Amino acid sequence: MTRHVFAAGLLAAGLPAVALADVVHTDDVIISKGSASTALCVGRQCVVDETFDTTFGAMIKLKAQNTMIEFEDVSTLSSFPGRDWRIRANETSGGPDGEAFFIEDVDAGTTPFYIEGDAPDHALHVADSGRIGVRTMMPERDLHIVGGLLGPGLRLENTAVTTTKFDLLVSEYGFSIFDAVSSTVPVRIDPGAPPFRVSLASSGNVGIGTRYPAAPLELFGEDRFNYFRITADDAAINQSVDFVVTEGPLGTGELRYNIVDGDGPEMKLNADGDMVLEGTLTTGGPSCSVGCDAVFDADFERLSVTDHAALMWENGHLPAVGPTLPGQPMNVSEKIGAMLNELEHAHIYIEQLNRENAAQEARLTARIDAQAAQIAALLARIDRMDAND
Repeated sequence: MTRHVFAAGLLAAGLPAVALADVVHTDDVIISKGSASTALCVGRQCVVDETFDTTFGAMIKLKAQNTMIEFEDVSTLSSFPGRDWRIRANETSGGPDGEAFFIEDVDAGTTPFYIEGDAPDHALHVADSGRIGVRTMMPERDLHIVGGLLGPGLRLENTAVTTTKFDLLVSEYGFSIFDAVSSTVPVRIDPGAPPFRVSLASSGNVGIGTRYPAAPLELFGEDRFNYFRITADDAAINQSVDFVVTEGPLGTGELRYNIVDGDGPEMKLNADGDMVLEGTLTTGGPSCSVGCDAVFDADFERLSVTDHAALMWENGHLPAVGPTLPGQPMNVSEKIGAMLNELEHAHIYIEQLNRENAAQEARLTARIDAQAAQIAALLARIDRMDAND
């Protein structure tokens, strides 16, 4: 049963005009029309002369312990959408404390949109530009997030197999990527970092200090020298080493290797290929394809001095060393091993010549001694002949 009170009825009865009255339904529906607004109250707690906020031209109030607006689609054709939706508020089943406004997908049984009570102003703001602000009503980018003391942050979490969490954070110390599982900061950018400190080109090249890296990794600087440092902090002494590129004393460029221990570089290499080492040079050693120390082995087949010399003069180089041409690359380790081989050949030949010379000297000495004995015998004979005369 419904009771209606109309101002139009009073006018028809010839009665003077009065203020517009409520339309009251006994099934908890109140429609009120004032001079500046029209309002509707639905719910068991709606009362006669319900108070409405007259600052709105039109208002709908749901008044009950549990409130809900349901969109029920009765489409029966499969080609038509038929999903049902609900707008709900303050339901204990809707969240941790139920003080919330949320939208339910009735068919799926999910809550894709949820706002907790006491959320701050402009927690989510969509500007007329299409930009979205989080805690700001003036987003300056497609997504603009503003934070307070701890700064804004964005968490990315994967729970498919094992939980992985990374936070993108901005604070007074700069921008950082935070591993929320291990509590580490693998990436950090301080405020005021220079432009293109790290740049990844479309070619795949990585630039440090340059936007256009011309190599897989290019470290660019505008000074007359540039360097990068490698540090092993747990080393007992000399934890760091620098690789330096400088113009050098010739002004043509020089690469330097410097252990950071307070003295000069341990190695210099200039544009002409000249290398200076402050210490000794140790290589991996030759392959000894030419024999190296094997010349001393009993089964090593050595050439005679004559054959070795003939082969040397015929080819224009030492047999074991091979040709050494001007301006051509040279394997220092192999050359030194081959030179050692030839040096050992030479010493063997010298030792052979010494033995031959010693034998010749012994034979000559024996001959001289024999001749001296013969001379002495002849002189003695002459002396006896003279004595007889």
